[in-house]
Amino acid sequence: MLLLVIGAPLLLLALAVTVFAMRNERQQRLRADVAIRERVAAENALIQLAHTTVPAITEAVRRHDIPAVGVEVPPELRETRFAELLQTIATGHAEALRVVSEETRAMVERYGEQRRISEVQSAQEAARADLAATSRAATSAAVRSFGTSVVSLGTDLGQVVSTALREHRDDAIYETLTRIDHTVQQMIRQAQSYVIVSGGLPGRRWPQQSLTDVAGGATGRVREYLRVRSGQSDRVVISRAVEPLVHTMATLLDNALRYSPPSSFVEVGFQEGHHGVTVIIDDAGMRMSPEQLEDARQVLSGERSVDIHDLGPAPKVGFPGIAALARRYGFSVHVDGPNIFGGMRAMVYVPSALLVSGAAPRLPEPELTAQAHVPVPVLVEAESRGADVHEITSGGLPKRRRRPVAPDPAEVSAESGQARPDLAAAWHSGSRSGRAAAAERTTEGTADEHTGSR
Repeated sequence: MLLLVIGAPLLLLALAVTVFAMRNERQQRLRADVAIRERVAAENALIQLAHTTVPAITEAVRRHDIPAVGVEVPPELRETRFAELLQTIATGHAEALRVVSEETRAMVERYGEQRRISEVQSAQEAARADLAATSRAATSAAVRSFGTSVVSLGTDLGQVVSTALREHRDDAIYETLTRIDHTVQQMIRQAQSYVIVSGGLPGRRWPQQSLTDVAGGATGRVREYLRVRSGQSDRVVISRAVEPLVHTMATLLDNALRYSPPSSFVEVGFQEGHHGVTVIIDDAGMRMSPEQLEDARQVLSGERSVDIHDLGPAPKVGFPGIAALARRYGFSVHVDGPNIFGGMRAMVYVPSALLVSGAAPRLPEPELTAQAHVPVPVLVEAESRGADVHEITSGGLPKRRRRPVAPDPAEVSAESGQARPDLAAAWHSGSRSGRAAAAERTTEGTADEHTGSR
């Protein structure tokens, strides 16, 4: 009877915690879905503005008609600040065209026929160039603003998921939250690519990291990260170059994984030289044609600059974003093929100016109390064996690895007091350093200056 009296409240408490965890997980999933839908809707609205609305306004003004300046906005974005900004861009574009058109006609009336022709042509050329520059600047600003908002919201959502991962130890909830966090990291990387191509900064700062941790952080931002096999390097990257290199390597890894067979691996190696370290990424996938290789070489070397307006209705911002980061931060990227696997090789050369001497700094290991961090042992179902584990490097970068196969029930009973302490330590360390850094905006001055590309 005493056991029933004590056990009943504990059972009710366990049920309440489980219900709360499931409700919280469902809310996080809904937030992630809403963020993804809004990003897709905003991209479609910008494409509609650049390729339909603005040309229609220009043509109407050219025919001396009253242009219709209504902007089609997806239902998800109606009555939002983003929709107002699009309408402002369209209205300003129409008004600027109207003013230029009226001034041009006045100039034509004041001058003689020969002089009028010459000056009209010059005025129209200047007007077109000015309007094109204004339109490009406005569109880039809109893309940059929206992308930055998505990165900020994604970072906030990632922090909420990270907190939930530390608090909920049920394997099913843990696995679901990990998938949500992985999706959020991919969403942030995609949004960052648009921000970078539009002239913005990556938007996140990290402490100094070893190249091994940089590669691990990049691996955590790609879909099929379990197919990545990385080497080791103790060389340390300076703080301001960590996020650009993580983003660059994540984009190259995503490209390699996307265009290689699902049964193959992508190899990441490090070649240390006198003037720096080269990160080598090899895949066994499709090779680029000579024309594609030459186009990639021109973009990555900076011979041909690319902005968001040159990418068409289905923009591929991977290589242009990498090229922008390489120019700003002083590293270089090359692609070549075939490699020893018959696929493609991507190389990221990190000069000594972006490296520091010595090993990566390590934060002191936190003390783990049994009450705070030791979870109740949970038997893992067969389909959960080999699930992925979310970890944090000493500098705060999220990375992932394969979770070890769950032990037999007898082993769980014998080792229940040691369930996942290393994981709890990693999360505790990450919460003190990296997660705080992830929310910060980079404060670099103007002096510092995706998606598959095959």
